[in-house]
Amino acid sequence: MYKNSILCLGLCLGLLLSGCSSVVINNSPDELHSIWQQRQLQLTNLQDWHMKGRMVVVNGAELWAMSVDWQQKGEQYVIFLSGPFGAGKVQLAGSINGVLLKNSDEQIFYADTPEELLLDHTGIAMPLSYLRYWMLGLSHNGTNKKEMLDSLGRLESLSIKNWDVAFKRYTQIESAQAPKLFGAPGSTFDLPDKIFIHQGDDIKVRVVVSEWLFEKT
Repeated sequence: MYKNSILCLGLCLGLLLSGCSSVVINNSPDELHSIWQQRQLQLTNLQDWHMKGRMVVVNGAELWAMSVDWQQKGEQYVIFLSGPFGAGKVQLAGSINGVLLKNSDEQIFYADTPEELLLDHTGIAMPLSYLRYWMLGLSHNGTNKKEMLDSLGRLESLSIKNWDVAFKRYTQIESAQAPKLFGAPGSTFDLPDKIFIHQGDDIKVRVVVSEWLFEKT
């Protein structure tokens, strides 16, 4: 009888513990907004980052598939795109003051915005100035902006200036990968690794991140 009671108690505790482990905590809208505000502060402080991945850009009947290597340091950036341009890479290097494009023939061109330069010399229409923020799962200033958060207070979708952005997947970055960003050992932070972007039915951009890199010094 005693053994049966112990066994019954053990089964009940097991069921209770398994039930507790599957409990999902639903944050209220106010709590989600508070979490999102904190995320924005952290993401805004993330000035230096390095992303490697793949992009697919569709513009009407045209399609480009390419690899991307993006290095951001404050307001300055260097972006390498390779794949649809034949041998070599296209390099974009610039800041808010302007941007240079170097093609595989070592020719160099200048424009005020990366969008203008990329479209004129490759035919690709892509919102690179906004993508700097979207890559981090961060919104940016603008009018008529619509944001939707997921259950963890992360940006799930965004609509601004005729662009619609869906953050399809996030990945965890551990403190060991970016100690300057996180500080506390064992902590983690979520960054997007799959983003879908479109403007109407014509322009579509798909971004998949293969690697996030950060300085460790």
